[in-house]
Amino acid sequence: MTVWTLGPEGTFSSEAAQEIFPDAHIEYTGSFERLFQILEESEDSVGVIPIENSLHGSVHEAFDLLYHTDISLWKTHDLRIRHALGAMQTDDIMRIASHPQALAQCRDYLAKNFMQTERFPVSSTTYAIGLAMQDPTTAAIAREDSIIARGLKVLDTNLEGENNTTRFGIVSKKDPYPDYKKTKVSLALHPHKDHPGVLLSLISPFKENDLNMSKIESRPVGSKIGDYVFFIDFEGNTDEKSTQQTLSSLESVADVTLLGVW
Repeated sequence: MTVWTLGPEGTFSSEAAQEIFPDAHIEYTGSFERLFQILEESEDSVGVIPIENSLHGSVHEAFDLLYHTDISLWKTHDLRIRHALGAMQTDDIMRIASHPQALAQCRDYLAKNFMQTERFPVSSTTYAIGLAMQDPTTAAIAREDSIIARGLKVLDTNLEGENNTTRFGIVSKKDPYPDYKKTKVSLALHPHKDHPGVLLSLISPFKENDLNMSKIESRPVGSKIGDYVFFIDFEGNTDEKSTQQTLSSLESVADVTLLGVW
């Protein structure tokens, strides 16, 4: 089995993949789109992707692709995120580079300590380190061990605030955990038509069947303004009668896409 994740090596996605699959061969790609394309072409490959952060919510790109492809979510893994700041020098920092998620997670720290400094979003924290190595006026937000390994000075640590955790999803076409007890279901619901009370019609079946909903959020479908798909997580399993009854009720009011049972 080949494991794919967002690279290059040294990112938090890389760390998560290595924790989940310590003995597997790990390959890296630069985008969600390419990773999902690879998984669709190979049933023997799995992907490890960030799907949610405790401070900044869902990774929308991941759920959009789960919605539009045949790839499913099968299991999750939580990783404590710790960001450090590194640079070639300690003074005259003109810009701070990192992945957009890392910059967002360190927003309070940056507002307090680098209010006037340019924030420069790049494709990965590892790429940010490379920029800082080339330009002494650029600092990088990344893993502390990656900063040290590349020869940068660590200017500060624990930039991310308290309890910053990212949930990673194991995704693939084929279930890599057929014997693993699944306890949650992820759905995408696109209502058949917009009308007063449409949201109530989507959530009532969960109450009627005594299922605990743990997440609900909307995303634009992309066809027109005001047309939304609702992403829902709830505690259950598709083998259970209560879940089957809920799905049956939902199908009468919306197009139901099963994103994962995990």
